[in-house]
Amino acid sequence: MHARGVIAFALLGVSGLAPAQMLVAPSAFASWLADADASASEAGLALATAAHAKDLGFGDSRSAVRMVLHDGRGRSSERELRILELEGEASAGDRSLVLFDSPPDQRGTALLTWNQSDADDDQWLYLPALRRVKKIAARNRSGPFVGSEFAFEDLTAEDVENYQWRYLDSAECALGACYRVERVPVESWSGYSRQIAWYDVDALRLARVECFDRKGEHLKTLEAEEWLEGEGGYWRACYMHMENHVTGRRTELFWSPHTFGTGLKTADFSTNALRRAR
Repeated sequence: MHARGVIAFALLGVSGLAPAQMLVAPSAFASWLADADASASEAGLALATAAHAKDLGFGDSRSAVRMVLHDGRGRSSERELRILELEGEASAGDRSLVLFDSPPDQRGTALLTWNQSDADDDQWLYLPALRRVKKIAARNRSGPFVGSEFAFEDLTAEDVENYQWRYLDSAECALGACYRVERVPVESWSGYSRQIAWYDVDALRLARVECFDRKGEHLKTLEAEEWLEGEGGYWRACYMHMENHVTGRRTELFWSPHTFGTGLKTADFSTNALRRAR
């Protein structure tokens, strides 16, 4: 549910840079792929880096999200939340803050994420009922976030270096022609053995992510739709749908238009700010 990447996915972009020879402009990737004598891993890395490069420079953003949870019996419940994001600089990675406004028993719950380019990301969860901030251990990030089909690890910016990449092929998706790339998490604590990411050819938007559990079974699928191009040429999906193929549960996210350049600062994303965020 990361505002940029959509798992980062979410939520959904990638942070960090690959070697300079892999940095291929999005508009030139198709030609590069056709002409380059590259391995599948080199092509996959180049595509991920190009997708990242297309989203640099947005600064900060705010958005409101309506989350709808569906169980396997046709019942549903809703949550209202806000997402704040600050783009990282050379000395720090992206930072994001998820704030819950409803339902009443979850109002004030907040999740703070610091992306680290050279170490594991840091995550803290504030639970107002307990009046305490809890740091989320890396080994627990494969668990569900507030009962949704998104895991805590889905809510972080995704460093290129956090995966092993392999270009697969091209295929049709909801956005037309797409590149398919396999990415394998390098962290042993991840709940996924691999993911297949679908990037549209025209703009390298992350349209679909298929997630496989540690046994190699197809666990979940994320779809991102209703794309809008905002200020500065930054594409954002206004609707996301995560389906669990094992349990039949699914989670929908309805995004309000993103607002960029709102003046957010690093101090807005501290653990102290997490306690007083409303």
